[in-house]
Amino acid sequence: MIRKVIGIYYSPAGGTEIMTETLARKIGKILDDCSPLGVNVECFDMLKTQSDNIVFDDETVAVIGMPAYVGKIPLPAAAALRRIAGNGAMTLTAVSYGGRKYGNALFELKRLSEECGFKAIGAGAFMVSYMARRGSSRSAVPSIDGEAIMDFSKAASEKIKRLAGCEIEELRIKPMPVEVNGRMPVHKISRISPKAAAIAQGVFNRMSVLRRKSEWFL
Repeated sequence: MIRKVIGIYYSPAGGTEIMTETLARKIGKILDDCSPLGVNVECFDMLKTQSDNIVFDDETVAVIGMPAYVGKIPLPAAAALRRIAGNGAMTLTAVSYGGRKYGNALFELKRLSEECGFKAIGAGAFMVSYMARRGSSRSAVPSIDGEAIMDFSKAASEKIKRLAGCEIEELRIKPMPVEVNGRMPVHKISRISPKAAAIAQGVFNRMSVLRRKSEWFL
């Protein structure tokens, strides 16, 4: 039985934090409505929290959120996640992107979470844009694909209830592997300086097809 949902994120601009917390709280609320013991929800910035303070077990669902930088997850976030032990907890991985291609970021994040001991049961890439709706000026408040986040939260919660509905581990339904588009190895664009990375991101955006559509896998 799930008793806790923990959201962990890397969010320099703030949009990924909002995405991750929204996912964690929506899933926690749905699970809480059918739990006799209640479900607690906590969220942490993985770069500002000691890994020893975040404990995962088979009664916890982790929601891991990172931004996609030039189609890749940032190296500081990957390094921080590697210090966290999943201990077999189910996880939903999510990347935020600005409406164009998210590249290998979601594939890389799912794979990394599994290397850290999590059981990936779902993954999603959600549009989080700072561009104003009219014109091209940057907005201080991100625009988030709330409809896709809600649909994913509902579907993921139903899957979690099916997988964790039995207290006896041997009798629980075993999840099928989640297939996420991507490939290895991935490029190491985040090793360069922030200024060079910003230039590379601009080139990447100009070369990418405008998507403006989130997608997820369960």
